[in-house]
Amino acid sequence: MPHPANDPEQRRRASVAAYGAIKDLARDRGAEFITRPAFPGSDITVRDLDSLTGARTARDIELGARGVARDYVRAAREAGRDWDQIGQALGVAPNADADQAGLTVAEAAYTYAAGNPHTDTAIRYGRSFVWRCRSCDQAVSDRGLIGGPADDELGHTEHCPRLADAIAEWNAGLDADLEAEP
Repeated sequence: MPHPANDPEQRRRASVAAYGAIKDLARDRGAEFITRPAFPGSDITVRDLDSLTGARTARDIELGARGVARDYVRAAREAGRDWDQIGQALGVAPNADADQAGLTVAEAAYTYAAGNPHTDTAIRYGRSFVWRCRSCDQAVSDRGLIGGPADDELGHTEHCPRLADAIAEWNAGLDADLEAEP
């Protein structure tokens, strides 16, 4: 089965659902609807929102959905999912836009969650994405994919089994890379 982000029918369904949510939210806010041509030059009319009201409401839903998506990303990290798995689920692509900066799907997912690395704040102070480790019950300030879990996941307790497993997996990957070099 194709990934939903790559399936045109799934994207169409998501678009229809979003359009309905925009109209519902605007209606709940008391927006007035207008009648406009279905397309330029058409005698057929449709009931719709004023363009600025529609744009504002769509943006509000976009920002709200982005916050919900980050909550699910946080839950995925807490459940032990890595950035590559999260990126695959999100359907992100490296450097597809400013919100997906990075060289890999994992880095694009981290940027989606932690924000663009090219902002003044990120350049001055770095970026982090905070989640709670289920193994040691500590808040972890995840700095992404810089130098391995020991450097990237600040906040675990000294003997956290999840961190120890992540470090062992990281080191095994480094060893495999060294063995593969000619």
